Amino acid sequence: MTEGRFGWLVSYPKSGNTWLKMMVSSLMSDGAPVDINAMTVKTGIASFAEMDEFLGIESSELTELEIAAARPALHRALAANDTRPLQLRKVHDRFWHTPTGEAAFTPGLISRGAVYLIRDPRDIAVSYAHHRGVGIDRIIDLMGDDGTVLAALTERPKEQLPQPLGSWSSHARSWLEQSDIPVLVIRYEDMLRDPSAPLARVAAHLGIETTTAQLRAAVTATRFDVLSAQERAHGFRERLTGATAPFFREGSAGSWRDQLSMAQIRRITGDHGEVMTRFGYLHADQLALTTGR
Repeated sequence: MTEGRFGWLVSYPKSGNTWLKMMVSSLMSDGAPVDINAMTVKTGIASFAEMDEFLGIESSELTELEIAAARPALHRALAANDTRPLQLRKVHDRFWHTPTGEAAFTPGLISRGAVYLIRDPRDIAVSYAHHRGVGIDRIIDLMGDDGTVLAALTERPKEQLPQPLGSWSSHARSWLEQSDIPVLVIRYEDMLRDPSAPLARVAAHLGIETTTAQLRAAVTATRFDVLSAQERAHGFRERLTGATAPFFREGSAGSWRDQLSMAQIRRITGDHGEVMTRFGYLHADQLALTTGR
């Protein structure tokens, strides 16, 4: 896969996308150590600053519909103005279309491919609650709401543009069931077990040439304890104000078993059981027991 300028690193929030971003950034620098506050992989095409420069006006004064309508043109302009063969962008948007029906993430010569990082939604609920400094039940509500928008204009002031998110299930389906952009699915839990193998698949999918030594060095440079130590020493600018825990908090799988009530578990599996089963987070008999289907 060599055509296209953008490689999208996509996930629902708190699915390990920041970690993946840092691994890929290190890999593209021959496995060099990373500075968590100075990434070469940008956090999405979702900033008012980029939109302001593109439009020549204060885009924060626009409506969400007006901003949405301009996103594909912004993507094309940024791709045209950057001479690098591959631009990597971390995004949380679902795969969506503008009010006129144009794909926000432009296919063809603009988008080379997407990597979709998926994580057990029960663990997301715990991690996202810590990240936002709110209760787990509130996060479960958001994860089940098809109308959820990240950085909505009603939540001003914001640095990021509104990002249509949807529910956890509809977010996954939107990317995995579209045919415009080639998508590689990586499970967060598989990255935890053996980061080298998923990272090699990401590199191959996006056309990043690499060696075994570079893969090994990138994995070592971005171990969770290394990133966590940097955050303790220097802070992390992506950590939200009001968060009740560090951004690099645990880097584990399965903590939901000790932190969710049975009622919360049932709510999540009731909302998302079909997609959870599809990706190995539930067995069919567990889904039937939980939902009665």
